[in-house]
Amino acid sequence: MNKKLKYTFLKLKSSLRNKLLGKYAIGVIYETKNGKIAAPINDLMVGKKLGHKGEYDMSEVNTIKGFIEPTDTIYVVGVHWGTLLIPLSKHCENIVGYEANPRTFSFLETNLLLNKIENVSLFNNAAGDSSRTVKFYTSTINSGGSKIKPKVDKYMYKYDNPDTIEVDMIAIDEHILANKLDAAQGIIMDIEGAEYYALQGMTNTLKSSKFLYIEYVPHHLENVSNTSNSDFFNLILPYYNTVTFMNNKSESFNIQNDRDRFLSYVDELKSTGKSDNILFTK
Repeated sequence: MNKKLKYTFLKLKSSLRNKLLGKYAIGVIYETKNGKIAAPINDLMVGKKLGHKGEYDMSEVNTIKGFIEPTDTIYVVGVHWGTLLIPLSKHCENIVGYEANPRTFSFLETNLLLNKIENVSLFNNAAGDSSRTVKFYTSTINSGGSKIKPKVDKYMYKYDNPDTIEVDMIAIDEHILANKLDAAQGIIMDIEGAEYYALQGMTNTLKSSKFLYIEYVPHHLENVSNTSNSDFFNLILPYYNTVTFMNNKSESFNIQNDRDRFLSYVDELKSTGKSDNILFTK
């Protein structure tokens, strides 16, 4: 299906959901393996999977929890509604979560209450390289696709006419010190292309963490932060020893021995437009 036709179809479906539920409806609650998840009615991506499959990425949860100890503090950068955070909160001592989208953040707070989660500290901030204000797209049909305004804009980022707002960005290392937060033993990051900025503001946090689980989407790096694979991964590789790709777990690299082969592999992913979630461990 032509991409623009696909996006038009999604807008029609989202509009229909709004009409069916009425103008005063703002959300629905899904009973899922991730927990009780309140979500906006017009989200057709994560929301659709929660409604039809009763879960969202529980395979990720099962992978990540294998690296978590009960005494750990885990940082989730780009929490969305908490579909990872909520089940993982049962396996660690504390979680620190960052979510930039104010509307998404309100659903996230609701979900912590619905699931009686008390070991989480939340911050309504974008994570980046410094403390500043940035322009931000608040997507609706795919609320998880909300992002800082891309350097190279594309129709795929604004087909649902997202509002452009300003949000406060923080550098995580500075934010930890200012708020006297516990050091991270693990990091989960999915912030739609702003990972490049966030990594620059958290070198001490990368040093302290046992693992980094991060989304890799080539067009996000190319358009949102306008950076290369080598510049992006050079912010990560000094702090970890092993790399595993979630879509192809047979591809595991030892950084000291296989650095060039690893960079060739991600360049191949970029050339074919393939995304993946990548686990870095020490």
